Amino acid sequence: MTTPPGVVTEHVEFPAGTIRYHRAGSAGPPVVLLHGGGIDNAMISWRHAIPALAVDHRVFLPDLPRHGGSGNWRGNAGQRTLEEVLRWLLDLWGLDRAVLVGLSTGGSVVTGFTLRHPQRVNGLVLVASAGLRHRIEGQSATHLMLRSRFSGPAIAALAGMSRGLCRQYLKRGVLHDPARMADTEQLLDEVLTEARESGSVFSDWQFEAVGSRSMRVNHLPCLDRVRCPTVFVHGESDRQVPVEASRTAARAVAGSELRVLTEAGHWCQREKPDEFNAVLRQFLNGDGLG
Repeated sequence: MTTPPGVVTEHVEFPAGTIRYHRAGSAGPPVVLLHGGGIDNAMISWRHAIPALAVDHRVFLPDLPRHGGSGNWRGNAGQRTLEEVLRWLLDLWGLDRAVLVGLSTGGSVVTGFTLRHPQRVNGLVLVASAGLRHRIEGQSATHLMLRSRFSGPAIAALAGMSRGLCRQYLKRGVLHDPARMADTEQLLDEVLTEARESGSVFSDWQFEAVGSRSMRVNHLPCLDRVRCPTVFVHGESDRQVPVEASRTAARAVAGSELRVLTEAGHWCQREKPDEFNAVLRQFLNGDGLG
């Protein structure tokens, strides 16, 4: 798929593999956006956010290891590794501090990074963030499914076989109502391509994070240590991460906000781009960001 105008795509070699990243905007405070896990990449998640941000911000969007153009990653790509990749990229880009935006798995990564490196984070935007629950619905069954190591590739293969199956994946998994979106067919093209290339609908983060009885990656007990300006954004009809997870987390972060987008699912930033971008720009242009 083509990238939006003004976007530069580059690659960097790390010891464990190649990371592809996109950047846009020539001036202004830096913003780093991390996508979710599974069938996702930077452009799938943030395509519509780039033009809205690049007018007055420098925008950086990596493909996380084993996603998009970073598919040849060797070794683990769990929570701590992804945090380290983010740190390496900030150093590469010459960013001492930045606002971090994370969707789902990306939200868990930027939360963990903020807890370990608070001096490098100007603000935090958590979009339907993972890593903020003690347990998930169907905890034991999900753990068993992940342990099989077969279901992830099987679901990805099915999603990549036809537009009809991929449409069902979107409707049942990440969107509230694909029929109401203006760019559903373009999104289908993007997801079909990623499903065929990724090899699995599950990520190393999920293999690592989901225990048999509780979540092994859970930032909720530590959220009172987050001191930077923070906003939680969540689709009201999210089937993957219930909105109550963000409600609970927002109560734990002093001074944080929660913005709920109606008639939107897990990918609220893609399903309601205008509303999401308005929330994001309001946060970025607000008082308190260093």
